[in-house]
Amino acid sequence: MYLENGRDIFRGTLLLIFTAIAFWVDLTVGLVLISLMGVMILQSAFTNWCPADLFLRPMGLKPKQESEAKKPESVLHANIR
Repeated sequence: MYLENGRDIFRGTLLLIFTAIAFWVDLTVGLVLISLMGVMILQSAFTNWCPADLFLRPMGLKPKQESEAKKPESVLHANIR
């Protein structure tokens, strides 16, 4: 799994948790959390850094382009066929 996949899993999980908070706990708090998450996703799109990277990278996840650059050339050609 790549770092980008880990970010998507993390975002999806947080979105479901914040939606549940908005529904069952408090609408205002849930909407504020969802709004903050949206701001962080926009920030991530421009800077290519996400706060989730602080714990996803130590778990061993690497960015997609970094992982593909380290593969031997024969492996890259095998994926094309």
